[in-house]
Amino acid sequence: MAESGAEPQFTTQRSIVLATVIVAGFMVLAEGAARIVGVRDKARPAIIARSVDDDIDFPFMRPDPELMWAPRPGFAGSFLDRPLQINSLGLRGPELQVPKARGRRRIGCFGDSITFGYGVGDAEAYPALLDTRLRPRGIEVVNAAVTGYTSHQVLVRLRRVAEVAELDAALFLVGWNDQTRRPVDDRTYAHRIRASRALEGLATHLQLYRALRNLYVSAVTQPPRQGATERVPLEHYRENLRRLVAHCRARHIAPAFVAFPRRRLPGAETVTSPHEDVLRQVAGEASVPVLAIGALDARATEDNGELFIDSLHFSAAGHAYLAQQIAAQLPGAKVLPPG
Repeated sequence: MAESGAEPQFTTQRSIVLATVIVAGFMVLAEGAARIVGVRDKARPAIIARSVDDDIDFPFMRPDPELMWAPRPGFAGSFLDRPLQINSLGLRGPELQVPKARGRRRIGCFGDSITFGYGVGDAEAYPALLDTRLRPRGIEVVNAAVTGYTSHQVLVRLRRVAEVAELDAALFLVGWNDQTRRPVDDRTYAHRIRASRALEGLATHLQLYRALRNLYVSAVTQPPRQGATERVPLEHYRENLRRLVAHCRARHIAPAFVAFPRRRLPGAETVTSPHEDVLRQVAGEASVPVLAIGALDARATEDNGELFIDSLHFSAAGHAYLAQQIAAQLPGAKVLPPG
């Protein structure tokens, strides 16, 4: 007969069960507390996107599962001490009339920070200046460019914007960011974002998981790094350009490319780009006009320093010059169908 008051026997199995019960109970309590407090979800691509480009940290930007980052609709404020407005469609500038007025035609300007207007105000960027020039002719121009974008992102951007904004024509100035080097290319980064979202599955329904993930997103910063490959290798760039043209033409939107710009100072060597060579090849194959940009052109021989604020971004004078150049070429290039 066992003695009364004998000490309980703590076996390994019992210890594991007890530990499991304690941990499970703690997790249930923590989850309950998180649900009471409420956890606002942070966008998942933030960490991955920072390793591509730090534009995601700009105040007017937000993470995007397809584009990696995109303008924040409704933003109104300033950037680099210049006024900046993002309309409800995520385009820089004022709200658009949708559906557009009868008889009006609309051009979308797509690209990166060059077209977006890095360092200048809303009304100083060349799409806005082009709009001012062309409105008396019944043509509106919208700024659909985004800082840091490559042709990979511009293609997704076009698919989102073209029909919603009721575009009749699209101008594309993109390629310099495609050449920046990262550990993997943009297609791989986009795949990783999609995979990370898929792997999370049911875990996103747990408030505790979301809280821990948000803490990680807030704590980790990973600035852009140099790497072994271009964000958009030449063959991907060629394919993206062809897809831009095909998407436009399937929707009766007239496409046109804009030549590559770059600052040139006295005595400096001309900087050329194999991506621009590909752009001109695709333009020739597809019978797409390449709009000349005069003194802004990367192949220009004269000093154009006053038209730039750095090696790639235009000054206010540079934007005004480009708007004039494009406006003069549109009729001959037949970018817009007859009104």
